Amino acid sequence: MLNITKIISVSSFTFDTYKVDRERSIINFTYRVEFKFGIFKTFTDKLIFKNVTPESWEKIPKAVLEPTLQALLLIIGINYWSAFPTSNIRINGFKLTREQAHFWESLYLNGLGEFFYLMQIDFRNLIKFPYDDSIITPTPVRFKNTARSLLLNGAGKDSILSAEILKASGIPFDFFSFDPTPAHKRIAKLVSVKTISVQRRYDPWIKFFLSGAYPSVSTFTFIATLLAELLGYNSIIFSNERSADFGNLDYLGLPVNHQWCKSSEAEKMINDYIQSYITPDISTHSLLREYSELEIVRRFVQYPQYLYDVTSCNTYFWLPRIQQILSRTNYWCNRCPKCVFLFACFSAFLPKKQVISIFGANLYAEKRLLPLFRRILGLEGFKPLDCVGEPEEMILAMHYALLRKEYSAEPAIKIFQEHFPESYDFDRLAKKVFSQS
Repeated sequence: MLNITKIISVSSFTFDTYKVDRERSIINFTYRVEFKFGIFKTFTDKLIFKNVTPESWEKIPKAVLEPTLQALLLIIGINYWSAFPTSNIRINGFKLTREQAHFWESLYLNGLGEFFYLMQIDFRNLIKFPYDDSIITPTPVRFKNTARSLLLNGAGKDSILSAEILKASGIPFDFFSFDPTPAHKRIAKLVSVKTISVQRRYDPWIKFFLSGAYPSVSTFTFIATLLAELLGYNSIIFSNERSADFGNLDYLGLPVNHQWCKSSEAEKMINDYIQSYITPDISTHSLLREYSELEIVRRFVQYPQYLYDVTSCNTYFWLPRIQQILSRTNYWCNRCPKCVFLFACFSAFLPKKQVISIFGANLYAEKRLLPLFRRILGLEGFKPLDCVGEPEEMILAMHYALLRKEYSAEPAIKIFQEHFPESYDFDRLAKKVFSQS
């Protein structure tokens, strides 16, 4: 994609308008980018809410709906501002307090840390949300809803495990998903849970410009907040693990974490914002926060009905829709860091024949993947910019696989043995990796 800022400098970026079509339940968000020489471009992003009636909009108090829409304008705009980054940020139609501006600066800074690193953008003094010290801090409005939850369906092992925990606990919940793929629909059918879906339509012009990694879970949270208001839920649940707090590298003094939007820091920030500026009657949290990725897999494999349908490889979600429809029920690219990490995790608890059947390949035997094994084990470089756990989890997973005596001749296992002999203190790792609850 074109990085137009290297050709013509950006003069300002404006978070312009949000307009709700209540009859069709569509929200249009507009953003205006101004360049030098009087050139400007306007972008429009859409959210489409299915099965939401006009009456649903009417029941939300204006003091709850307006700050929700304002937050959505700002979080959805992160895709457009990152394409045209400038410190001259403007907001039409409403003002932020100093504390709100600091929140959005922190979310943009940390949520785009990986993007800044990959594009080698100097973010220092770049993100400056305007605020007005004269305005009164808005008071959140009570908005009582039914005691039931919305659980993000990511089509992977994490959300499936959360669903099974909620079902066992007798807690009423429904799935929510964004532009659901065949994998999302398949999992919802297997779990036997209704899905509330939302479609997002990016401005078609944005694909021609530079737009990088963004905090997706943060965006999902604010969209789900509006869903909760419209349809009557009081809790938004994610399946983010403890390992999401472990970052990748430092860039210009900023800790870069590929999974920052799934971290406990981001989760608390956004929950506090919702309860402080929108309503105290909707909360958000992760059901799996105390668990490492390896522990999630250990618990997940206790539900064998999902092993051949789970889709935890992120590559799947970038495939053309026709390829998603025609792909295996459980898609693994077997090339990315996440596939390598999860192959090791599954190999710790399942027989070799079954793991290879699930993944469609023996990744321990693939010499081309050895550099990834070394990085995920923490032997060289930094943790790959993907959804993988901490090195201790990988070490323990491969140790358990080795104890099965089924992989001893594989190249990846030989590298593991060179660096982690039998005398290594694996019991200490187990105490760190596994929850005691």
